[in-house]
Amino acid sequence: MLGWKKVQSKRKTRNKTRLGFIVLGFIASLIVFSQIFNFTKTLLSPWRISAAQRNYSWNGQFNINLLFRSKGIALVSYNPTDQKIVVVDVPDQTYLSTSGGFGDWQLRSLFGLGGDKLLKDTLSQFFGQPIDGFLDFSGPYKSKSAKEIIDLIKSSPTGPINILSHLKTDLTLMELVRLKLGLGAVRFDKLTQIDLENTNALTKDHLLDGTEILTADPNILDTVLVDLSDPKLKNEHKTIALFNATDKPLFAQKWARLITNIGGYVIITSNAKNKVDKTIVAGEKSDTLKRLQQIFNYTCSSANCDKILATDEDIATSRGQINIKLAPDLP
Repeated sequence: MLGWKKVQSKRKTRNKTRLGFIVLGFIASLIVFSQIFNFTKTLLSPWRISAAQRNYSWNGQFNINLLFRSKGIALVSYNPTDQKIVVVDVPDQTYLSTSGGFGDWQLRSLFGLGGDKLLKDTLSQFFGQPIDGFLDFSGPYKSKSAKEIIDLIKSSPTGPINILSHLKTDLTLMELVRLKLGLGAVRFDKLTQIDLENTNALTKDHLLDGTEILTADPNILDTVLVDLSDPKLKNEHKTIALFNATDKPLFAQKWARLITNIGGYVIITSNAKNKVDKTIVAGEKSDTLKRLQQIFNYTCSSANCDKILATDEDIATSRGQINIKLAPDLP
C-alpha cells in the first residue's frame, strides 16, 4: 500500500513538473512572439515622428522623392531603375504658394508654420512631383547639406547607424534599409546636384517691405528637373485621362503637370459630369496604375475597379487606358 502511494506521488510530481515546463514553454513562446511582433511593427512604422500615413511602403520598384531638412531644404530623388540620384537644393528665400490656404511664404518659414506635412504638400505642388518621405536631421548633421549626408550614407558602413539617432522621418526602418542599400549602390558619376539658385528657373524679386525673394517659373523648372521622371512609367506609355470632379478651377491641369513630370502620358484633362467625394484611380493593370494609386492614396479591389470602369459615365466613355477622377479630398 505504501509502495503504491509512493508510485502515485512520483507520478503526480512528474505530471506537475511536465505541466510546469509546458507553461514555461508557452510563456517563453509568447515572449518571443511578442518581441518578433514588436520588431516587425518597428520595421514597418514611421521612424520617430507621426505624419500623414501613406497607404503603401516603398519597395524599391519606383523612384522615391524625399525632402531632406538639414542645413537647408533639398529634394532628393533616387531612381532605382537607372541607379541615379538627383539632389535639388532649394534656397530659403524661395517664395511659395502654400498648400492648404496659408497664403504665400518664403521656404524658410514653412516648417514652423505647418510642420512636415505643409512642407511636403507645398513642395510637391512647387516641383510638380510626389513627395514620398521627409527626413529631418539634427545634431552634427544639421550643419551638413543633403549631398554631404548622402556621401556619408554611401561611403561609411556605420554612418547610417550614427545618423539614425539624429533623424526624424516618416519612412519606416525597412524603407530606410532599402534606401541605404540603394544609395550605396549608385556610382559617383550617377549623382547630380542642382542648386536652383544657379539656374534660370528662379528670378529675384522683392516684397513691398524690401525683402528679397526668389520666384519660380514652373515651365522652366520642369525642364530643369526633367531627370526626375520614372523610367518605368515612361516606358509603359499608358494613356491617362483626368477629370476634375471639384469646383476648383484648373485642378486637372495642376495634377496633369505632376503626372507628366513623373513620366506619365496625359491625353485628356476635362471637367467631370458627375461629382465624387473621393478620388478614383482605375484602369488597366500596370506599373503606371500602381504608382498613380500610391500617389493618390487610392485602393481598389479588382471587382470594384471593374465596376467603376463600367458604371461611371466619365470613365466609361473615356479614351484613356487609366482614368482619374479628382475629388475634393486632394490638396
